Amino acid sequence: MIRAWTRIFAGATRFALLCPLLFLLPVAVELLQHWAEVHVGMYASIAAAKAVEHDPLRMAIGHAKVIALFLLGYWVVRFLAHGDSAREAVRYDRVAVRLFAWVMAWGLFWLVLVQDGPALAPALGLSPRAMAFTQLGVILASMFFELCLSAWKAAAPLGNARITFLRSLAMILGSFWWAVGLMFLTVIPLLVVHYVLAAVAIGKGPAVLWTVLAIDAVLAAYLGVVMVVFTYVLAERMAVRHGETLMP
Repeated sequence: MIRAWTRIFAGATRFALLCPLLFLLPVAVELLQHWAEVHVGMYASIAAAKAVEHDPLRMAIGHAKVIALFLLGYWVVRFLAHGDSAREAVRYDRVAVRLFAWVMAWGLFWLVLVQDGPALAPALGLSPRAMAFTQLGVILASMFFELCLSAWKAAAPLGNARITFLRSLAMILGSFWWAVGLMFLTVIPLLVVHYVLAAVAIGKGPAVLWTVLAIDAVLAAYLGVVMVVFTYVLAERMAVRHGETLMP
């Protein structure tokens, strides 16, 4: 697991350095969302943050940010699978794009459930308590599928149609708890820092506020890359254990 941990952070760092424009896209969208949050007064106080949490402008840019992070799933996997090739990362592959479109559609389905669910609660007649439990269940389910579908998500941008949605679910056998442990060593710590930075920014003056938000924007993009490399490393393990290959 230590070797996997090293590979994940080394791979993410190489992508950020060798594909700077691709890396800076989610950074830019994250900064744009932070601008929207400052514009609506989100960082004035904790009460203000809660009041504007579902502001339409913030949510719209948030959706664009998540889509930018989804695109990393195509670029980063191809970058790693082709020996750190920036050219291959962005090369148009008709089969790969077609397969990855289904991965994107799956991600968008969960995006709507996780991000738009709370805003839809009143229309659904759910109490705040019921919505909180429902939201927790949705988040846990999305994390479960994130792990189980790693092989599918890594194979699709490489143009490999053999590893399907259902095949990936079967391939997680023997790797699930290993994956959970690795996730807590790689993804979760960065996620915690991401939320801590958001808390630190509240109530600060413009200079400190924008310094913290700029650091957070870079961290959020790096976290997105780490998540994709995590998926790729897990997918490799799943493929080896089940006699598959990620490349077509």
